[in-house]
Amino acid sequence: MKFRIPAIVCAVFCLAGMAAAETKPFTTDFDIVTDFAYYPLSAKKNASGDVWFAPLTGLYKSVEARVTGNASVTFPTPFGDNPLVSGNFFRAKASFELSPVSIMPYLSVSFSPVAFLVFSACSKFGTGWEFIGIQGMAGYNSHSQEYDSMQSGSHWYSETWIEGLFQFDLAAIIPGEWNHVVTMATYKMLYTALTGYGGGKPWKWQGTGEKANGANYYANVLLGYQMPLVLQTVGVQTEFYGYYSADSFGKEYAAWNPTFMTVDINLIGILKFNAHNSLAVLLDFSSRRGFAENNDGVNDLAKNYEGREWFFRRIALSYSYKF
Repeated sequence: MKFRIPAIVCAVFCLAGMAAAETKPFTTDFDIVTDFAYYPLSAKKNASGDVWFAPLTGLYKSVEARVTGNASVTFPTPFGDNPLVSGNFFRAKASFELSPVSIMPYLSVSFSPVAFLVFSACSKFGTGWEFIGIQGMAGYNSHSQEYDSMQSGSHWYSETWIEGLFQFDLAAIIPGEWNHVVTMATYKMLYTALTGYGGGKPWKWQGTGEKANGANYYANVLLGYQMPLVLQTVGVQTEFYGYYSADSFGKEYAAWNPTFMTVDINLIGILKFNAHNSLAVLLDFSSRRGFAENNDGVNDLAKNYEGREWFFRRIALSYSYKF
C-alpha cells in the first residue's frame, strides 16, 4: 500500500512556484491529499539474460488508497534582497497518514538557504494490520516462504530520513509565463525499521514486502514544463531506490541480490483546477529483479537473481485539496 505520489506532487508544485516566490509574513497551510493507484498484472517472465521486458498478462493485480492530512507553518528567513536569498524559508509540517491497513503520523522540517536548494528531515512512526487479505504489517517466514501477519501495536514501523533537493526554473532568468522549464534532483538517505524484528529478517509494510531494518536511499531527477493552463505541469521523472548494504538482509538472501537498485520512469501530468483543487496523474514504468527459470515456483526471496526486468507498474492518481 505504500507509494510516493505526494512527494512527487509536492516537489513539482515547489518547482512550479519557484519563479514567483517572494517573501511573505508568517503563514500556515492545511491540505488533504487522497492517493489511489491501480496495478495491472504483469507476471514475471523468468527469462535468462541481463535485461528484458515483461508484458501485461492481466487487467488487474491490486489497488491502493490512502489519505494524508498535512498542517504546516512557514517562517520567511530572507538573507537580503537578492532573488537567490530573498525567498528563503523554514517550514515545519505535521502529517497524519491513514490507509485501509495502517496509520502513521509524522513530523518534517525544511529549510531553503538559497532559492535553488531545500534541505529536509522527517521522522515517521506507525503500525498496521490485515484487512481483506492485505497485510499492513507482516514478517517473512523462511520455512513457509510466506509473510505472517502481525497484530497492530505488536511492532512499530519507523522511518527517518534527510534529503537535499536542487531545483531550477528557466523563467527565473528568462521571465515569461510560457518559459517555465523546470528541473529537480533530490537525494534522500533513509533508515527504516520494524521494532523488535531485526537480524536481517525481511518484513512487509503497507502491503509491500522485501524490506528489512537498515539504511536505504531514494533519488529522483525530474524534467517538467509548466503552463498557464488547467494542465499546469507535464514532466518525466526517473526514480532510483534500494538498500546500501547487503548486510541489511540475512546471508541466506544473498543470491536474491539485496542491493538491487530499482529504477522507475514516470510520466507525470498535474491539473490545477483552482487555488484549492489539483490532481496529479502518473504512469509508472518500473524495473524489478528477474530470476532464472529453474527458480520458478518459490518466493522471490529464495530465488537466484538473474537480471533486470522492466514492466508497466501502475496508474496512480493524487488529489489535493488545500484549505
